[in-house]
Amino acid sequence: MRKGIVVECRRINLIDRSGGKYEIRMCQTHDLAPLMDMYAVFSPRPASQGLPPEDHEVCTEWTKGLLAIGENIAAWKGERLIGHAALIPDLQGQSAEFVIFVHQDFRNLGIGTELAGATLERAKTLGFRSVWLTVSVTNFVAIRLYLKLDFQYCDMDDCERTMIIQLGC
Repeated sequence: MRKGIVVECRRINLIDRSGGKYEIRMCQTHDLAPLMDMYAVFSPRPASQGLPPEDHEVCTEWTKGLLAIGENIAAWKGERLIGHAALIPDLQGQSAEFVIFVHQDFRNLGIGTELAGATLERAKTLGFRSVWLTVSVTNFVAIRLYLKLDFQYCDMDDCERTMIIQLGC
């Protein structure tokens, strides 16, 4: 995982496993249209726990909410947004929920790993002590990624697992 690669105005240029160039940078309210372009064709939909929402209007409101209350980071291939991660802080600002979505045409290229790593580094920069997420018990690819990033299981039921990472801030 790269250290401190995404700050407010900085971008990082990367190369995926296929040799394709992409960049990771902060995502803000003016990026709503490219976000909605990605989510309009996202598959499977919903991917996990009803997200991203299938209905266009509901998805738009959900995305606007993430942009309004969260820290958002995106992966871009040229002008096309191909991945989106967000941190949704708790009310005390001590921890944040983590969500991540990578467009189906760009999975298994290392982009999700870099995007997740950049988001966790951003969480450290913001002073979060921990980041948590929920994941479907059948989403083996995501679980493998989260374990690689040092998330630990903290709760589970028949359908979902909750995982957490302590950031040491």
